[in-house]
Amino acid sequence: MFRMLVLDLDGTTLRHDGQLAQVDIDAAHALQAAGVRVSIATGRLFTGTRHIADALGIDGPVAVMNGSELIDAGTGVARHGHYLEPETLGSVHQVLSDHGVSTFLYHSRRIHYARRDERLAPYLRTWSLELHAHDDVHAAPDWQATDVVAVCAAGEADDVHAARDALALPPDIGTELFDTWDGERFMKIRSATEDKGTALARLAADAGFTTDQCVVVGDWINDLPLFAAAGRSYAMRDCPVMDDADEVLEALRGQGGAIAEVARRVWDL
Repeated sequence: MFRMLVLDLDGTTLRHDGQLAQVDIDAAHALQAAGVRVSIATGRLFTGTRHIADALGIDGPVAVMNGSELIDAGTGVARHGHYLEPETLGSVHQVLSDHGVSTFLYHSRRIHYARRDERLAPYLRTWSLELHAHDDVHAAPDWQATDVVAVCAAGEADDVHAARDALALPPDIGTELFDTWDGERFMKIRSATEDKGTALARLAADAGFTTDQCVVVGDWINDLPLFAAAGRSYAMRDCPVMDDADEVLEALRGQGGAIAEVARRVWDL
């Protein structure tokens, strides 16, 4: 019997405008009233997730930054966190500064960036609603913090790749490369051991379930570990990972309706 639903956000639960469809809000509340646990596993930070959890009626833990943190949606208290060690953070800081790439410091609850990189502020808001601008992000005191979940860099592909090649990272820290909306190369430096699959295991254990009792929904490459760990996985229609899920929804990416469809197909609600 399936006891828990875990949702990706962008492209899955949220519409393209970043909002929730009312049918999904209603379905999430109906599921929880019927005893089904609902949670979130997202690449966002908690400050880009909490308002969505509130709207869906979620007050237990949610997984953010692809599993780097588990944070209680009701209290805001972190239950698990994989943060960059001071030595690693200092080394990364030096390399990115030396290579002159746009640099972004991802704390547990906020993102720090340089004012010269304001062009990327809309892109950064896909992770967090709390952005802090600095004249020089490399001089920000927050590099000494103990709750940094990631450091990111953006720029021309050759510059970002050169910075990546110069990094000397411990085995538990890795890099992810992708492109921004405007085609700049973007690099994220974060835990190599935490993903949405490890997040699902923690979310299920917190609720007293096994991962086999969990249903998950996603639409992107970072959802593959989530699919692999769950008892049943659903992908949005017309998404890159359709063939990797157990079933495909009628709901399209960014259109809403995923929660309502899964609630009907799995729990007859």
